[in-house]
Amino acid sequence: MKEAQFVRETEDGWKRYDFSELLRTTAALEGLKNAVGAVNPRLSGWYNDLIQLVKKLLARVLAWYTRPLREFNASVSRSLGEIVWALDRVSMDMVALEARFAQSEKRSATLAESMQGQLELLHKQVRALAGLQMTANPDVSAGRLETDWEKRASEGSRFYIDTGPGNNRTAYVIGLFGSGRHYINELMLRNIGGRAKYFRDTIRLHRGPTPMIYSGHATMRHVSRAQELPGVMSRILEAVQSGFADVIFVYRHPLDSLLTNWVWWRTFIRDNLDIPGISQVYKNRDDLYDDLERNFPEFKAFAEGDPDFFAALAGPRFLSFAEFVEETELHLRSATLTLRLEDFMIDSFKEFSRIVDVMSVDLDLSGLSVAPPRAKPYGYLTVKDKVPRFRNFIDGLDAETKRRIEKIGYDVTV
Repeated sequence: MKEAQFVRETEDGWKRYDFSELLRTTAALEGLKNAVGAVNPRLSGWYNDLIQLVKKLLARVLAWYTRPLREFNASVSRSLGEIVWALDRVSMDMVALEARFAQSEKRSATLAESMQGQLELLHKQVRALAGLQMTANPDVSAGRLETDWEKRASEGSRFYIDTGPGNNRTAYVIGLFGSGRHYINELMLRNIGGRAKYFRDTIRLHRGPTPMIYSGHATMRHVSRAQELPGVMSRILEAVQSGFADVIFVYRHPLDSLLTNWVWWRTFIRDNLDIPGISQVYKNRDDLYDDLERNFPEFKAFAEGDPDFFAALAGPRFLSFAEFVEETELHLRSATLTLRLEDFMIDSFKEFSRIVDVMSVDLDLSGLSVAPPRAKPYGYLTVKDKVPRFRNFIDGLDAETKRRIEKIGYDVTV
């Protein structure tokens, strides 16, 4: 294996050549990059506070020295990220190509078996016809007639007919930002069986069917930060219409998504932190209520899609709440399968079974235990009761947005 360059010897023993170490190294770079010039934390107290003050002053004085280091580290991090992305794309394309080749071989074998059966049936029919022909014309040799037919059948059997893409279809798990897509990702990785090896938390396009499972955010009409462009979603839907792809759309109550997205984006912009959920920011719900009450103008600006909310970041803004609701409605019209996150909180096994059916996965579901989401359903209702201005915001939504929320299956009047 060493001579074939499948493994290499390190201080920790033998290791396989794969992308896992490169991925871990790239992921760790972000934390190391942010640590350059940062002041390490200390316990509270006047003595430690004084030390921290001195260290911060020194860090500010040495900013002229650390700034080039930060820029260099950022450049290295971006370069490695591009390398990982390129290698991962090549890897995915190879996996997809191998799967399509295997699928083609399987179809060819099935077709050859079917054609062989047809040939045998025709062979029997020719023998019967030969018997009739000999009865009508005793000078005709049955053996010669049979030999001529076998020769023609042999020549015709060299032709190949493509019978279709088979059962494998590329699966796209799509969800707008803050809709529960990561829960579906984890569910599939843990329970989808051997198909999980084809899962990628990104979106790629293919010209034919593959066993790949792609997951990501995408919009259909409005350009939005952190979500694939409408043109990408249009290409995915073309693949669906062609019969070699499926779209599984995940959604939840838009007002729950709105609160989650506001907390996520303000934390990311202010603290440069990528949080998995609201619970990572607030110790309890009361802290959320107080924060929303104090910063409600900021929340309203985010909900209205105010570009100033994202002024610190280059690029387009995120969707306004009205656009978010409209995008949800558009996705529900075109998806192969739609999944409400709240339904997984009621019967997660039943909802997961729907995913298995759409993807045509050969999976034994007996004894399978599917964990429900950790998120609380319809959490916006308690916020509505505790924060009067949030209640007024809901009451003041325009008629079209309210109509769309009701059309996708939710009620804003409760």
